[in-house]
Amino acid sequence: MPRIPFSVPHTMPVEVAAQRLLDGVPKLEKAIPGGGKVDATRIGEDGMLLRIGVMGQTIVVDAILTADAVGGTVEIPMVLAMMKGQVSQMVEGAITRMLRSDPQTERADQIVSGDARA
Repeated sequence: MPRIPFSVPHTMPVEVAAQRLLDGVPKLEKAIPGGGKVDATRIGEDGMLLRIGVMGQTIVVDAILTADAVGGTVEIPMVLAMMKGQVSQMVEGAITRMLRSDPQTERADQIVSGDARA
């Protein structure tokens, strides 16, 4: 299986980054074309393993979180190897969005805009 390295920079404590990634899993599942399943597991203080089920295959993201980046490898099944560039970009984009989202800020923005649901 091809393994593609990735690195997504950020400027937050490891615990905050880890929590944002975990909080983003449901949104990531909803964003997978045709549906998908994402399982996220913390490994030690600075590791995280994401298993993304899509099109009957499992993409494995093995990540290390530091105070300045989330980096690691994306393991792509051979069936999806022809799309490894697109899959890698999708994973990096998803991690970037998950790190940027702050559930507390989003909730406050919804309340101010009147979009919050009781």
